[in-house]
Amino acid sequence: MGSGRPNGSIRRATHAGSWYEEDAAALRAQLERMLGAEYAEGATTDSDLKAVISPHAGLRFSGPVAAAIYARLDPRSIRRIVVLGPSHHAYVDGCGIPGDEVTAYRTPLGDLPLDADTLNELRGTQKFAQLKMSVDEAEHSIEMQLPFLAQLLLNNPMRDGLPPATIVPIMVGQVNATTEALYGHLLAPLLQDKGTIFVVSSDFCHWGAQFGYTRKGSPTLAKTYVNGPHPDNAQIEGLDREGMAYIEKQDAGAFRKYLQRDGNTICGRHPILLLLEAMAASRSPLIVDWVKYAQSSAMPGMPPPSQSSVSYACAYCKPLQVGGYSN
Repeated sequence: MGSGRPNGSIRRATHAGSWYEEDAAALRAQLERMLGAEYAEGATTDSDLKAVISPHAGLRFSGPVAAAIYARLDPRSIRRIVVLGPSHHAYVDGCGIPGDEVTAYRTPLGDLPLDADTLNELRGTQKFAQLKMSVDEAEHSIEMQLPFLAQLLLNNPMRDGLPPATIVPIMVGQVNATTEALYGHLLAPLLQDKGTIFVVSSDFCHWGAQFGYTRKGSPTLAKTYVNGPHPDNAQIEGLDREGMAYIEKQDAGAFRKYLQRDGNTICGRHPILLLLEAMAASRSPLIVDWVKYAQSSAMPGMPPPSQSSVSYACAYCKPLQVGGYSN
């Protein structure tokens, strides 16, 4: 599964062939269909975007939601991508980054080069653990963003004449409010840098017997699943929408209290909080706007929420004012 490693410096696409297509032509066709559907519905690129939140489940599940946000990225304006993803399986003390021997992350569509200079600067702070390749390759949260990034940034005529865009992968492990604020301050200069965009990888509620979590929110907050298809869909959405509102308000404290109170199983909660802290430390005010929301249990042929349901949501962050006018 995935591509072989010609040398130790390239992280393999270890989830290709299972979580998404391993064949380049098939993957490109799938991505083009998903992005094309968003363009057909009116999505347009925006060079002012500074950060996005995107889901990371198997492409057939969360891909349409991820496409809704990637269709808004302007490939011509991107020079560097900081990807924040949670560690689902391995213990990581704080945040981790690849070792300096790693030069690229592989995808079926080509290799995405790492930003060696930025990663060296982060290593210089002595606040980032070095990820073992085995830990990096076992984790899916960052990798699941790479097919869309490769589709937009590799072999794209829109980027003719531009230098290759680079990525800065950061795995977010064991952090708390204090260390989240610390990392937010460290990353704020990157967020402010022209040509840099943050991609925060997160699914939302993991609900039902499979996950041992069945807390319900207010169905009055639902927008996508007001009428089901299952009664639980609206209550799950209400739970998610409350947390999404705190993120939209950029209220890290309220979001933490909500997580402590309701325990919503948002796997990328810490990467999201790092983004909120970086936004708070940034000189330029940003707005957060949610674009699309879905649940796996509402998809045809999927089991009902009582058995298993995973929520997917995407959002973008952009300057509050562009060209002197409020957006």
